[in-house]
Amino acid sequence: MKSTHLLALVAVCSISTAAFAEDPPPPPPPAENTGGDSGGGGGIRAAGALLDASTYDSRPMVLSIHGTFPYAHFFFGSFPIGGGASFYIPIVKNGFIPRLNEEFGIDFGADAIIYVGYTAPFSIYLPVGVQWKFHILSNLDVYAKLGFLARLWFGGPLGVFYPDAVAAVGLHYMLSKSFGLKAEVGYPGVRLGVVLAF
Repeated sequence: MKSTHLLALVAVCSISTAAFAEDPPPPPPPAENTGGDSGGGGGIRAAGALLDASTYDSRPMVLSIHGTFPYAHFFFGSFPIGGGASFYIPIVKNGFIPRLNEEFGIDFGADAIIYVGYTAPFSIYLPVGVQWKFHILSNLDVYAKLGFLARLWFGGPLGVFYPDAVAAVGLHYMLSKSFGLKAEVGYPGVRLGVVLAF
């Protein structure tokens, strides 16, 4: 009789232990990557940023509308200032450095310049060059540009055509996918304006 009661007690304890046992805790979630030096998804490692080594089948063309101050072309106390537009076309869409998100293309345009205070006050600049662009963040590009500049200066002292060079660095800060701001400095001057990507 005692053994029957003991056996029943052991069976009840076993069943209750199995019924009320807690499930094992779930595994901890994977650590969130903050995009630091350990690899990851933010900053220069984010999609579309400098260390995104993805292959791009297309890159946007960029139209720039800007004001310009060609400080290298002061003449006899005149003050040159103007405005214009340039157009960028990507040619090498994945650049030359496989581990970096960069591209290479051509850039050309036209600027109308007024020489305030000079006897021949009007000139047209026709620059054409190459541009090497680095995508630092998904909305920030920096570039270096080298090229040739034809200056058409109507009424200038030596004729109409003046060859010159272009050497500049700049940046595009995109406020949306298709619209942003531009700043460029170098020779022959400074350009500030807006860009439209499409």
